[in-house]
Amino acid sequence: MRLKTFQAPNMSEAMKLVRDELGEDAIIVSTTDNGSNGVRITAAVETPDLDLDFAETTSESNAIDQICDALERHGTPQTVTDRLLNTATTLASNDTIQTFAGALDLVFEFATSDQPTDRPMMLFGPPGAGKTSAVAKLAARAVVNRTQVTLVTTDTLRAGAVQQIEAYGDRLKLPVKTAKSPAELASVVDSVAPDQLVLIDTTSVNPYSSEDLERLSTYADAIDAERLLTINAGRDALEAREIAIAFQAIGPRRLIFTGMDMSRRLGSLLAIADASQAAFSEMCHTPEIVDGIHRINPVKLARLLLEHVQIPTTQNERRPDLGVADRQATSWK
Repeated sequence: MRLKTFQAPNMSEAMKLVRDELGEDAIIVSTTDNGSNGVRITAAVETPDLDLDFAETTSESNAIDQICDALERHGTPQTVTDRLLNTATTLASNDTIQTFAGALDLVFEFATSDQPTDRPMMLFGPPGAGKTSAVAKLAARAVVNRTQVTLVTTDTLRAGAVQQIEAYGDRLKLPVKTAKSPAELASVVDSVAPDQLVLIDTTSVNPYSSEDLERLSTYADAIDAERLLTINAGRDALEAREIAIAFQAIGPRRLIFTGMDMSRRLGSLLAIADASQAAFSEMCHTPEIVDGIHRINPVKLARLLLEHVQIPTTQNERRPDLGVADRQATSWK
């Protein structure tokens, strides 16, 4: 059985797409009316090389429906939703998390920031993204892993910015250096021992200000660094996409998402990854510095997106306490 999802402005056009691609024998599994966004049809057709019974087909279609519901609940952009659903229908799995994780893994790139590297790591993003605390969390994890770390900040404009990162440095017993210009940043980075991890905090940037972006670019181009776009979760997905497109000029390679503990609509994560073409890397899910940042992988992301499909809105609608097995299944780690 082959499943595929089609999107069109109206039902007749969607049905034409189904017949043109899957033929007259296609079976309509589900239909969704998205109002002004058109309609979505999931259709299936028997394939000669597979022998699946009706029960298996129903289970697979239920998995697709659950993924579709999750993506819509999170406000995922339509183009991203369609790519993920079309990819999910090609995976021969009846397990929703496995199917969703497989689709995420095929559509997006995933990486980690704690892989051994001899390059500095520069974090940048819009105001309020939590870059400084993300730098501290990365540093704390490196310290736990017995890696030597030096903290550097170029944020000498914002009141209290240097004092904030110095406070983190004192707490973690790490050296903190400042760089007031791109040339000074290059000199500071060159002065650090080759076996040390250099974590660089930067001044917040208005993504719609060409002046701000140009200033950030001069710092980024002054050194050979791994560039990480740091942005808070929970934004409107379309706005988040525009921000990611603006930051493409800086060339982010990885993504760090902050404020995950305060966010229940996660479509912006997918929108940012799609627009930036950068890899999912880390997420911050607690204000605590120690153990406050964790890697993102396809299974973890799939669980998060499915876990938050039904959000309690009143005291009486809160989810019941999870059992041990369920807590393990939805764990951040």
